[in-house]
Amino acid sequence: MSSSDPSINTGLHNDPYATSSIEEFLTRFNKKLEAFVEILQHDQETLIKGSADEISQSAQNKLTYIQTLSDFIASYFNNTANSSSLEESLKMMNVICIEKKILQWNESLDLIHFCRELSDENSILLANRLKSTNNALDTLYSLTGSQQTKTYDDSGHSKHSHISRQLASV
Repeated sequence: MSSSDPSINTGLHNDPYATSSIEEFLTRFNKKLEAFVEILQHDQETLIKGSADEISQSAQNKLTYIQTLSDFIASYFNNTANSSSLEESLKMMNVICIEKKILQWNESLDLIHFCRELSDENSILLANRLKSTNNALDTLYSLTGSQQTKTYDDSGHSKHSHISRQLASV
């Protein structure tokens, strides 16, 4: 889903801060959160069974959808600043919904927390997969007698090799 999603264009209402308008918005937002849950569940399946390319594509889909959620909130309030992150948008919604005592926000918060739990589980799966890959590489390197160092640490960050070689000059 992209930022050209027609359901984002919600700025044509009288008062975006009216309780009824926010409740209508939250109904659409919760549907988008439910779709994000499905994306995270698919991501989890991919992390368990998928190839590296599938994992990479799944990660890109997640990032795209997170931007869609952020755009959806920002455009509702006619805030088209591209720098608005999902976290900032959610904080803004939280303040407004608490101030207006909108009970429907609790359903949104439950969905957001469930998304966080799925994301945390997926992080563990990704770390375990990376650890397994690094262990396999370590075994290969030890079998070949190579002094190769790891390219990535256990958290997936690249490591710079301390082994250097002189390049031939012409």
